[in-house]
Amino acid sequence: MPWRAWVPRLVRVALLLVGLSPFLPRPFERVPVLHAVGAALESWFAFQCHRDPTRSLLLLGRVLPVCSRCFAIYLGLGLGALVLRPRLALWPLRIWVALAALLMVLDVWTEALAMRPDSTPIRILTGLLLAYPVGAALVWAARDWAVGATPRAT
Repeated sequence: MPWRAWVPRLVRVALLLVGLSPFLPRPFERVPVLHAVGAALESWFAFQCHRDPTRSLLLLGRVLPVCSRCFAIYLGLGLGALVLRPRLALWPLRIWVALAALLMVLDVWTEALAMRPDSTPIRILTGLLLAYPVGAALVWAARDWAVGATPRAT
């Protein structure tokens, strides 16, 4: 099998691992070799997320290492790579991502301006809506690249 054929698989596995990453630091804490991986993930999460415990989800009585919106973004990337549906052409994908980003910005601003109460379900929804199509599109783009096809423009 040529090396280009492995790229889509590697992209898919990487995105699946990204989707699982918020769950990994806690189980890795006490495993000698994996402890370093868990610590690296914790460092990354601390860098990119505010990690406010009041905005984070509880799993088995422990707070996840990222807020609910970041969790949904990670999960959406993994789910998109897993499900790979729908396969969107370039413009519908752009419209989906732009509308999802607009919804996320509206969520952030209306919450910040105290126009409505905090809403974990809305944070999760906007994160998933933004990340899910991106995860699928990255795997499809890697598959197209591997076979030498041009991206679907229509």
